[in-house]
Amino acid sequence: MLEDLIKSALLATVEKYGIFEEDVDVELEKPRDRSHGDLSANLALMLGGRLKINPRELAGNIAADIVLPKEIIESVEIAGPGFINFRIAEQHRIELLLSVWDPNGSLEDIKTGADKRINVEFISANPTGPLNVVSARAGAFGMCLVNLLAAIGYDSHAEYYVNDAGRQVKLLGRSLRSHYLQLMGIENEFPEGGYQGRYLEIMAAELMEQDTESIQKAAKAFDDESFQRVQPPAGNAEDWRKLEEDESVGSFSKYALMKILSWQRETCRRFGLQFDTWYFESELHETKRLDRALERLKKLGSIYEEEEATWFRSTEFGDEKDRVVVRADGMPTYFLADIAYHYHKFQRGFEHAIDFWGPDHHGYIQRMKGAMEALDISGDWLEIQILQQVTFIEDGKPMNMSKRKGQFVTMDALMEDVGPDVAKYIFLTRKPNSHLDFDLDLAKEQSNSNPVFYVKYAHARICSLIAKAEEAGMKTLEPSSKFLNMLKTKEEWELVQELIRLPHVIVSAARAREPHRLTGYIKEVAELYHRFYHECKVLKIIETEPDVAQSRLQLGLVTRHVLRVVLDLLGVDAPEAMEKKGK
Repeated sequence: MLEDLIKSALLATVEKYGIFEEDVDVELEKPRDRSHGDLSANLALMLGGRLKINPRELAGNIAADIVLPKEIIESVEIAGPGFINFRIAEQHRIELLLSVWDPNGSLEDIKTGADKRINVEFISANPTGPLNVVSARAGAFGMCLVNLLAAIGYDSHAEYYVNDAGRQVKLLGRSLRSHYLQLMGIENEFPEGGYQGRYLEIMAAELMEQDTESIQKAAKAFDDESFQRVQPPAGNAEDWRKLEEDESVGSFSKYALMKILSWQRETCRRFGLQFDTWYFESELHETKRLDRALERLKKLGSIYEEEEATWFRSTEFGDEKDRVVVRADGMPTYFLADIAYHYHKFQRGFEHAIDFWGPDHHGYIQRMKGAMEALDISGDWLEIQILQQVTFIEDGKPMNMSKRKGQFVTMDALMEDVGPDVAKYIFLTRKPNSHLDFDLDLAKEQSNSNPVFYVKYAHARICSLIAKAEEAGMKTLEPSSKFLNMLKTKEEWELVQELIRLPHVIVSAARAREPHRLTGYIKEVAELYHRFYHECKVLKIIETEPDVAQSRLQLGLVTRHVLRVVLDLLGVDAPEAMEKKGK
């Protein structure tokens, strides 16, 4: 990559100051002012204080000494307090543009992950109700990160963790049973803290109409490998009602689990989430993985007994206090289940694991990392990404989620109101660890004010232009230097300047775990294309300047390709036609 060439040249230049590759992390970014060049390094600003040299003076020395091929880098300039800016030669820009277009070009060159296996777990939900908007944001980030890691050559694996063990699932079964008994006119006491959502009332009403055959038929949806653990209870609701209470609750729990998981899976499908594995917590218990993880921790000296409970020496790994893994009553804690689950990820051959957690889990990070270290797993093997909350804005005011008839509490309701593409795109406009204000009114607009519409419209506009040019007798040819070398205007070159950044943006977004870099980039590409479209005519010059028209059509073709690549990484469709409304 071009960036590697420049970084190597910078490092070679500063060696005379006693600075070597291991001493500094060289970063190249786009200059804030586009007129300053194509790439910028703040190396002099980083080293000025260390070397006791004025950063601008140091930048001038580096710019004067650096050796780079003139056919690739046209000039090296300094700006501001000490930035070193690089301007790419025009001919090389065209070569980079064609490499972006080439299926075996720069987007293949960035695949340096060597198929290293990475597990990305980005939804960990209790199967006790429909997925909510927290899972929607996690889904958008997780799926995009899986796509980004694959784009740079990793074998990325999307995983959904089903919390189907413990008291919550039993409470779900008791709640459904109680709703069903109420509909049957049988008095019963609703369980304390039970689930009272409308979805359970509907489920209970449906059970009154279902016989054994229809329940078994519904279970056929879970015949695929990922869901073989989901099995329906024998018989029907009337049969379950007549069982001993614990067994009865177990049957209602099993049915509710099956039903809700079917909803969650369909919701994920509609949202464009594709999981390689749905991992069930209950499997950890049934296969004795908790016991085996506990035994290994004991052998490694990280477990002790006190007050009839079993404790993990969490303080030895930076936690504020030691943590219970088995209670005095012999019941394992969620912490032990999480340790066993992540240990099994490691045993499954994943060389790295990334988890997306909510903001209330900050305190959990150190103990989980400590548990992995205690199991002789490298401290950086487990990576935690914290997702901050979302506030929905309507009519300029934050919504009180609990008072709006349940609307937008679920992922399905959000999709119905703004659509999955809009939801995903807006979720991905901010860093995962940043709070997000989601403007519902803006999300519904079909105008350039809506960033999703604005980008999609750029793609549709290119498709329309290519079609109209063909109607006028000009077929858009495969991009080539013969025609792209005819580009001359400022609008054309600014668009080229941005398009050739695609490989760098993908790599930086993947490595920084910041998909918002993609939405920021694609918005700028769309903006530059819309400007180019208005300033650089095509249809009007097909007869008078056919070669220039062809060069602009080819630039549009590469732009469409770039838009498609990024939208695909985001999980957003690229339409070929759209109706523009408003500004």
